[in-house]
Amino acid sequence: MKNLFISLVLITIAIGERLWFDLGPNVELVMTASVLASIYLGRRWGVGVALVSLMISDFFLGNTLIMIFTWSGFALIAWGGRWLKGKNGLFGAGYGLVGALFFYFYTNFGVWLIGNLYPHTFSGLIQSYVMGLPFLRLHAVGSVLLLSGSMVLIEIVNKLISLKSSGTRCDSGTVPQL
Repeated sequence: MKNLFISLVLITIAIGERLWFDLGPNVELVMTASVLASIYLGRRWGVGVALVSLMISDFFLGNTLIMIFTWSGFALIAWGGRWLKGKNGLFGAGYGLVGALFFYFYTNFGVWLIGNLYPHTFSGLIQSYVMGLPFLRLHAVGSVLLLSGSMVLIEIVNKLISLKSSGTRCDSGTVPQL
């Protein structure tokens, strides 16, 4: 029941960012929410958070055949996010960058493959990647900051909870004085 509640909170945050409080073009909380679910709840939960978030928000936003690549791209990133279990925010920053790069190469390949924007030649594929560079920059920066920041924040909260439950007081009396 706890996993379902946490997943619903993460889904609500991801949907909310896409529909109501957009953080900017290609800054996505779907990736962060689904990777966090994968880390702390398991791979299935992470993939579920990604797919349900996209399904509900795309119902309102609309989508095209490219959803095959966007949905599976976020699901694969969420699935791989389990690797971060037990790792710190620095690893989260690295994974955010790798995830954004994977998503960029994977979805731009999809745009080239199924769309009519670029010729179906090697130079058309390269053109697809070049035209996607402005979107990559924002996605990469957002993913690095949001994922690593979320992981650090969760670790701080977990540390404070464990200190409180162990009876350790968190006041000036526990800090060594110089």
